[in-house]
Amino acid sequence: MTENTEKNLRELRKNVQEAVEKNEDVQAAVRDITLKALGEGELDKDRIKSVAEAVMQGAGDAVARESQQMKESLGEAAAGLEQALIQAADAFRLAIEEAIGRVNEFSSTELKRSLNDLDSLEDIFVETLQRTAKSSGETVRTIAEDMATHARNSGTSVGQHVARNIESLQNRLRELGADTAEAGEEVANRIGKIARGILAGIGETLLTIAEGKKDQKGNKP
Repeated sequence: MTENTEKNLRELRKNVQEAVEKNEDVQAAVRDITLKALGEGELDKDRIKSVAEAVMQGAGDAVARESQQMKESLGEAAAGLEQALIQAADAFRLAIEEAIGRVNEFSSTELKRSLNDLDSLEDIFVETLQRTAKSSGETVRTIAEDMATHARNSGTSVGQHVARNIESLQNRLRELGADTAEAGEEVANRIGKIARGILAGIGETLLTIAEGKKDQKGNKP
C-alpha cells in the first residue's frame, strides 16, 4: 500500500467518524462518503476491502467515544456501507455487460475474475463487520458481532443484489455462447476502470442531490 493510499484511507476514516458524530442521516452520509472513496481509486476486491474497513473503523471511532444514541448509529453506518456496496455491484455489472458486448476483445479468464470480484462483495461486508468486532472496544465489539452474526445467518441485501446481477450476467454469457480471444491483465483493469467511472458518476449524482436538499433546508424561512 502506497503512502498516498494510506493517507486517503486515514482521511476516509476521519470523514466517516465526523459524519457519525454529527448524527444527521448517518446512513446516507456514510453511503455517499463510501461511494466517493470507491470512485477515486481502482475498483477491485482489495481496494473495496480497504475502503470498507476504513469506513467501519471511522464509525467505530465515533461510537467508542459518544453517547448511547451514537452507538445506535453504528448500525446506520453499516447500512450506509451496504448501500454503497450495492451501488458497487451495479457498477461492476454494467462494466461487465459492456465487456460482454465486446466479447471478442476480452478473455473468458478476465471476465471470470471480474465476476468473482462482484461475487465477493457480500463476503467483504460480513468480514468487515467481523474485523470491526475483533479490533474494537467492548461496546462496538458487541454491536458489530451481532450485526455480523445476523448477516451470516440471514444473508444481506448486498448478497441478494449481487446474486441477481450474477445470474443476469451468466445468462447473458450463455446466450452469446461465443469463444473469447485471450487478452491479459490489462483487460481486467479496463473493466475495473469502467466500473470505477460508473461508480464515480453515481456518487456525484447522489452528492448533488444531497447538496440540493441542504440548500433547500437552509433557504426555508
